[in-house]
Amino acid sequence: MKTPEEVEQAENQLKEIQVDYNYRIADFSIGELLKKFVLKGEKSNFEDDAISGLYVPTYQRNFIWPENMQSKFIESIFMGVPLQPLFAFELDEDGNLELLDGVQRLSSVKSFVDNDLILSELEELNYLNGFIFNDLETARKRKFSNTTLKLYIINQNTDEGIRADIFRRVNEGGERLAPAEIRKGKFIGNNFYSFILDMSESPIFNALFSSTKKTEKLRGEKEELISRFYALSNNYKNFVHSVKGFMDDYIVEIDKDFNESMKEIMRVELVKTLDFVENNFPNAFKKSEKAKSIPRVRFEAIAVGTILALREKSDLSTSNVDWLNSNEFKKWTTSDAANNKSKVIGRIEFVRDCLLENIELNTLTYDN
Repeated sequence: MKTPEEVEQAENQLKEIQVDYNYRIADFSIGELLKKFVLKGEKSNFEDDAISGLYVPTYQRNFIWPENMQSKFIESIFMGVPLQPLFAFELDEDGNLELLDGVQRLSSVKSFVDNDLILSELEELNYLNGFIFNDLETARKRKFSNTTLKLYIINQNTDEGIRADIFRRVNEGGERLAPAEIRKGKFIGNNFYSFILDMSESPIFNALFSSTKKTEKLRGEKEELISRFYALSNNYKNFVHSVKGFMDDYIVEIDKDFNESMKEIMRVELVKTLDFVENNFPNAFKKSEKAKSIPRVRFEAIAVGTILALREKSDLSTSNVDWLNSNEFKKWTTSDAANNKSKVIGRIEFVRDCLLENIELNTLTYDN
């Protein structure tokens, strides 16, 4: 049994926390929401100045639902299924909102109403398969547009920590978001992570970035690689088994002292690394010329090993990177135990030592 004092402490904490989560609930028709909705990368173009915007923030993932998932959601609306509410943050006194959760659902609705989505793979309303919005009767289109969706609106005075926590709690369940996507919401207001996002979109990095899946780019793979570069190049010896926890802790700590001077130093180091890799490694970070993807462990080894070598020797040059095909390098960069501390340190220092010729390269072994 808890003591009266313990019960009182818990009750006081509950009351205090509930005050921080200041929100209201509003019902909007689909038609009203679509008038407000501004997709990421688009500019608002409201004909009526009285209409406030509902914006997709930079930390949200792009629209990636396949057509069958979009269609299932539209089917649910037609069927009157109770739907999970949308979450938004109030930006200003004009009523403009930032969409914390619901991009995929609202984008699906917009795609349907814009006649871009052809309904498919519906099971309950299978007669609607092959329909676009304009195929519906006028009355049915009107009813669809008048359907209300519930929107939780977080008060604009709520601090960024609470706002980020709401995003995390809404999105961390299941496999809805990739770790890098959650990081975008979790580190709202973190200047260092904003810098990571900027560098992930830099031309020099994108020139070397490659992926087999279109959605990987949209789901945070680029910022994942940049985050690993900085966290490991500056703290790899303190790595523990959890990549997510290691990088999150690093981002929090660096942001405490992050300033313009640090920003420029870190930007230059990334550029120097990428320049060196582009000019000295035949396939950059890829395994072969025909390869489409960049394995994370390979990227870590090459990128971090390179900057460590450049820190020791700023005029570094190399005429032999055959060791990339050695059995030793393959051992360090296999997926088996990829997040084992000894392997992380081993593969990074192997690349560093090969570039600095601290390893007798003629002792390495190769498959025939």
